[in-house]
Amino acid sequence: MLCHHCKKDIELDKKVSFRQTCPNCDWDFHCCLNCKHYMQGKPNDCFIPNIDLVLDKQSNNFCEEFKPIEKKEHKTKDVNQTGKSLFKDHDEIKKTDFNSLFKDD
Repeated sequence: MLCHHCKKDIELDKKVSFRQTCPNCDWDFHCCLNCKHYMQGKPNDCFIPNIDLVLDKQSNNFCEEFKPIEKKEHKTKDVNQTGKSLFKDHDEIKKTDFNSLFKDD
């Protein structure tokens, strides 16, 4: 399981209890931010329809639908690589071409 607060991977050998905390940072485990069903923007910020509203997403709750988030791989995106993939012909566009758009005639 991945702790939402310290981002450390925690090995669990049993079900997460309602009051369990992270051994590294002591934050609550059984909370919305550690649940795989948490999805901001959905009703009640949960993928499960008609789920009871939980106001504090980072504190312990008694949701029966809780499923811990499995280890995530954090990938950092290179802005230049993203730009290159979006604008494949970026080498053909020159800075002078861009600047010519703003010249006074």
